[in-house]
Amino acid sequence: MGAAGMPGRVIAAQDVWKSYDGREEVLRGVDLDVDPGESALVWGENGSGKTTLLSILGGLEPPSRGFVEVGGREITSLREKHLARVRLLEIGFVFQTHRLLEDLTLEENVALPLRLAKRPAEARVVELLEVFGLTKLASRRPGEVSVGESQRAAVARALANGPRVLLADEPTASLDPKGTAAVLDALRIARENFGAAEVVAAHDSGVRTLEATEYVLEDGRLRKRA
Repeated sequence: MGAAGMPGRVIAAQDVWKSYDGREEVLRGVDLDVDPGESALVWGENGSGKTTLLSILGGLEPPSRGFVEVGGREITSLREKHLARVRLLEIGFVFQTHRLLEDLTLEENVALPLRLAKRPAEARVVELLEVFGLTKLASRRPGEVSVGESQRAAVARALANGPRVLLADEPTASLDPKGTAAVLDALRIARENFGAAEVVAAHDSGVRTLEATEYVLEDGRLRKRA
């Protein structure tokens, strides 16, 4: 891979390995390519390395060896200052819990990445709240809406700066079926309306309705699900 990039790929990982103690390998030669508007669904038991994989894809931690590219740019060798900028502008994160700031309204939470990037926020936030069905809840705080609505707001926040990549780590694990359906719909909107390349990690069968290429992460190796 390297600096030349892979045409058409929004996110590309090649031969990614990860060890935390120098002995046991959490990831063993993982390869993964995702195109614009596509979803990759990574299945795995708790402790299988799904969160580690997403952390490496998102530039939150480095691989022991191997390469990750976002938009044709290799990010694994970037200095932290430049990597932080990539995370802010190119990569959106959605976690198992929404991680919204409780003292901010949904509108203010969605606007936060734009403020950090020093970009105009008002029109973009209005668009995102409308697309994700949150306009009437804009002035409410996370504690005043349902968990599913908070997760929808988290997806909207992740898309605020128009990232190429959306990484979702167990985004429905804490939700009931209604909340799960709402979040999966939000991920569909992110893919279809905003062209995000998605990598979703899960072990919850409720995400099976997500239109995605399915993979299994087991014993540190990633394989396409038959």
